[in-house]
Amino acid sequence: MTQQNPDGRPFSAAGQKLDDVLGDTVKRIEDETKQMIDYINDEVVPLVRQHSTKGLRIASDKLKDLADYMESTTQQKKG
Repeated sequence: MTQQNPDGRPFSAAGQKLDDVLGDTVKRIEDETKQMIDYINDEVVPLVRQHSTKGLRIASDKLKDLADYMESTTQQKKG
């Protein structure tokens, strides 16, 4: 028993259906990926930058405090 279409090509209908399903799936994956990238660029990246800037400012303040402390202890030893 062979599975052929009336046009004589075996499995061509199944192949076409599979191609349609995969094509639709790929299109949806591409669309979802684009939406995810847009979300990351529009929502996540600005927040990361904002918090990174805040973190750098805090670190800068702490380093300034450390430098002041080191300077004051050096002066006390000399004085």
